[in-house]
Amino acid sequence: MQHKNLQIEISDVQGTDGALIISFRGELSSLCISRISDVFDTIDYSTKKFVIAEMSNVTLVSSAALGEFMGGRKRLVETGGDLVFASLQIELRSKLNMMGANKIFRFYNDTRSAINAYKWEYEKHHEHLHLSFPPFLKLVPPIRSLVSRIAKQKGYSNRDSFRIETIIDEVCNNAIEHGLEGANKSVDLKITINPAQIEFTVTSISDPEKMQALRAMLNAGNHDLSKWRTDEKRGRGLALIKMLSNELTVDCNDSGTSVHVKKLREE
Repeated sequence: MQHKNLQIEISDVQGTDGALIISFRGELSSLCISRISDVFDTIDYSTKKFVIAEMSNVTLVSSAALGEFMGGRKRLVETGGDLVFASLQIELRSKLNMMGANKIFRFYNDTRSAINAYKWEYEKHHEHLHLSFPPFLKLVPPIRSLVSRIAKQKGYSNRDSFRIETIIDEVCNNAIEHGLEGANKSVDLKITINPAQIEFTVTSISDPEKMQALRAMLNAGNHDLSKWRTDEKRGRGLALIKMLSNELTVDCNDSGTSVHVKKLREE
């Protein structure tokens, strides 16, 4: 016997090849487990790796129906994918939590968040952040904290996030120290992050009076810093960045200074 009030619609995620949205409407009682099972049987698991169960119009999920979702997720996980829930009503989400579903499935507030998770994890989608701020040292702590929180949110470990925070602190402090002062000036911080690595580019307008000291820290113009002089007191900040990062380059000229850092995810 099939539950007449249950409606199911399957759609591709635009702009992706490996994700599906299955929208459910009605009550997912024990009477409809065969329909749920049939839906998972129609999926081509060789091409579809990620299924979003859109639940905004669902009022009930029985334990039997939840078991069918667990079976569907198992098939996806075996091929390197996953099944997640999106847009659960508050009351239903609470009930699923009490059933322990949150220990098996990931819940997202909406389908957009779930799609972003797919792009991040499976398509290795890069995300970008651009900050422009006046050259005041008091702004560095909240900026480094923000970047560290972003890294943690994206799954980077506490160790990686701490090192990222340290790198941001040193690069931004150096940019302010050797840049022009004044609220009408700015320091630009561009960040690109994906599951494998994070990159920063910090650009500032050079102060001509400080250019000589900055250039002295660069080993005879060696911008890749492969022979960095750690005995230079004023250069220890960049030496620390080099130690914590996987790639460090500095472009120093009369118009400005740009520091690029690449940090691979370790954990």
